[in-house]
Amino acid sequence: ILMLSPIEQNRLNLSLKPIFIGQLTILDSLQQPAYCYKDGQFKVILDAFEGITKEFIADYAINFDKNIFISEEDFHVLNSSLTEELTKLTRSLSIGDIEKNATKQVSYLTMQMANLYANPYNDELLLNQFQSSKNLSILLFQNKGIQKNVYHSLLKQNYHYTHKQPLLASVMLLGFLQSMSIFNESEIQNLFLTSYFKDIGMSFIPREKFELANLSDFDKKLFADHADNSMRILEGRLPFNQSQLNLIKNHHYLNYKIQSLANKDSYFAEEEFLSGIESALMSSIDLLVAMTNDRPYRKADSPYKALELLKKVISDEYPQEFKALVLFIKNFMSK
Repeated sequence: ILMLSPIEQNRLNLSLKPIFIGQLTILDSLQQPAYCYKDGQFKVILDAFEGITKEFIADYAINFDKNIFISEEDFHVLNSSLTEELTKLTRSLSIGDIEKNATKQVSYLTMQMANLYANPYNDELLLNQFQSSKNLSILLFQNKGIQKNVYHSLLKQNYHYTHKQPLLASVMLLGFLQSMSIFNESEIQNLFLTSYFKDIGMSFIPREKFELANLSDFDKKLFADHADNSMRILEGRLPFNQSQLNLIKNHHYLNYKIQSLANKDSYFAEEEFLSGIESALMSSIDLLVAMTNDRPYRKADSPYKALELLKKVISDEYPQEFKALVLFIKNFMSK
């Protein structure tokens, strides 16, 4: 690891871009050095034009951090390459090893979701993400046998939870809706896409807020507004109908219902939300995925504990659907 002078440290602090280490799989090498941030300093960890290997990426993730810092020049090259690779794969998803293609596609989509959060009003980026995720939903619907493995593959990846949660929840939702046999393919596809883009309003929330266990009242309002912000960002820019936009606006109603029952937060308790079977199922899956995965401020709950909580808020209104969810989760979340 190469040590740098204070002047070089200050210059780098203004010019480097953080990315997730897994994003380097897109490139063979970088045109400028890459840096880790350790003990309050940037340190060269990969030289310019040095080959990027799977071993380097795995070793870095274990011994350093999820983030690695690259030049702005390499950052633009990376994003252009990612869009190009994602588009290319989207056009050939059903050719060759379908499960391998789907697994790679969810990784690319998760990487690009990070860029979309950083640029939510970039129409080209948004439409590319929409078309790619739409094609993925078709592939997953037509190949039920790969859904579980694709989900668990993404689960193991070291991306930030805000970027992989939407796709984890959407893959599980698609599988569950398909298992119920009460929705047709078009309805399931629409719900998959609605679920996937529903949290784009979180792009307005500073990154450091996602690491906190205790939020101020201002921060709670910031998080509470993300559903409305998602709807405003997407309205008129993606081919979502009013029903889909309403689902996005109300997708956290079960969270608020739980908080209301616990009587811990009067702000949420006073809110009123539209609900229905689609909203209940989408919100249930989203909540279940969130609860059963680690966060920086808490450990994951077991599926049993998550289902026990969901039982309190949906089993009376949707008893048959809840029973179906229990059976589905028992199989889908087993390794």
